Amino acid sequence: MYQFFLDGVMLPVAPESMETKINNQNTTLSLLNGEEINIIKSAGLTEVSFTALLPNSDYPFCKYTSSFQGAQYYLDLFEKLKLSKQPFLFFVIRTDQNGQVVYKGSTSENVTNYYTLEEYTIKEDAEEYGIDCGVELSLKQYRSYGTATGKIQFDENGETATVTQQRDTTSKQTTKSYTVKSGDTLWNICQKELGDGSKYREIAQKNGIATPNQIAVGQVIQLE
Repeated sequence: MYQFFLDGVMLPVAPESMETKINNQNTTLSLLNGEEINIIKSAGLTEVSFTALLPNSDYPFCKYTSSFQGAQYYLDLFEKLKLSKQPFLFFVIRTDQNGQVVYKGSTSENVTNYYTLEEYTIKEDAEEYGIDCGVELSLKQYRSYGTATGKIQFDENGETATVTQQRDTTSKQTTKSYTVKSGDTLWNICQKELGDGSKYREIAQKNGIATPNQIAVGQVIQLE
């Protein structure tokens, strides 16, 4: 089974397939003697594409984190992500037939789970989709100029993922922090401590948290 999350929102129907293109920026040059050499450069940005079904009816095969939401809810989300000029967390959780998590995140040990929505195409076809619609989405990896990527690490139960990042020791560090308690969510912590729950993305990125909807009791969250 698959679960697709964009900006903390789970798609109601997991796409049947996903294409991940791992790019590089290497350059091949031809020498005067006819030989070719390969100039190795830094890795390029990863591109992800898939087609999502957006139901307008609460079918038995749909899954929602809270309650049923029609296609327009997700179309509004995509438009917001497209126009926001801000990266967002994108990740896929894969589970086996017993519901055990077998993989999270990207296909690389060194990951950047923030992406931008490059483009999307809304597909409406009465014969194929009926009252529903499909959307083709193209995402591109976001790489911050000043933030080093790190390794994804899971706890002993495989339930919580964190990203260990190298910090700039010359920069000023905040002294305000919060220790996660039972029942906490990152959104609720931001709402309670900062007065704005929508800052959860910023705080997740600040703390190297790959999956903001999965934080562990006892985890210390650095706030603004």
